Amino acid sequence: MVYGFSSVHDAMAAESVLNGAGVSVTPVPSPKALGELCGIALRVTPEDAAHARRLLESAGTSPRAVAEIRDH
Repeated sequence: MVYGFSSVHDAMAAESVLNGAGVSVTPVPSPKALGELCGIALRVTPEDAAHARRLLESAGTSPRAVAEIRDH
């Protein structure tokens, strides 16, 4: 699952929240599927997606867009 944010600041804050909670997160370039955002997105495993979303919402750093990106 890939989460997109309005600003680099928001993406970095979200990364900090997820890392602090032990969720494995990888910064990636924002895919086109997320639309026009800051250019940095965060990728989490499908297994961590629901937990990550709850953490971000609780911290007030909800993503602006979400996309499921599958590896080929």
